[in-house]
Amino acid sequence: MKNKNKIEMGKRIAIIRQQLGLTQQEFANKFSPPASKAAVSRWESGDRTPSNDSLKQIAKLGNVSVTYLRTGYTLNFLETRALLNRAIHGDKLNKDDQQKVNESRFDFLLQGIDLMERRDNEATNLLRTQAAIIDKKPLSPLDKSTLGDFLWLLNLIRLNGSEKQQAEFDVIINMFRQIATGSIEYDKNDLLPNIDKLLSSFPIKKENKKD
Repeated sequence: MKNKNKIEMGKRIAIIRQQLGLTQQEFANKFSPPASKAAVSRWESGDRTPSNDSLKQIAKLGNVSVTYLRTGYTLNFLETRALLNRAIHGDKLNKDDQQKVNESRFDFLLQGIDLMERRDNEATNLLRTQAAIIDKKPLSPLDKSTLGDFLWLLNLIRLNGSEKQQAEFDVIINMFRQIATGSIEYDKNDLLPNIDKLLSSFPIKKENKKD
């Protein structure tokens, strides 16, 4: 089993490379002496830890500290907000502060990636669970019709709807699920306006269709 610290370090190396707009081979060529694409791949996957010299070169390429590569972002929310406020207002930052600004940005991007991965895993597990239930208790003709209507609507909005319509649909379905399971209480002043916004945007307009 891979070491968690190595995996997290690999993610930080990968996000630096990606934000530089470089392929693994192009990133490898930035080193002196040049590394190999295979080495970069192993670093990013957490299979191998870069040498101290390679870590220094990665830190220089990303304008971050070696400590960040090893242990991650260290400032708390208030410290980060104060630092970003200084950067936004044009205050002159020293080298360490400039590195912290970059580290904060990379950390924010990584959190977004981790969140999407968790949501994807949760959704995949949910689909597998529901498929197993259907296998155990097959759908009736009416159930099939209802599921077919839902999937038709989902695909209509997903393939032809605007991003706003997709977001509103996702919110409504999520609220339905939480109300049905008792996670939240039904509040018509919360749910009905969301339904009204989506239904008012129908029918799906041709100009919303995506390539």
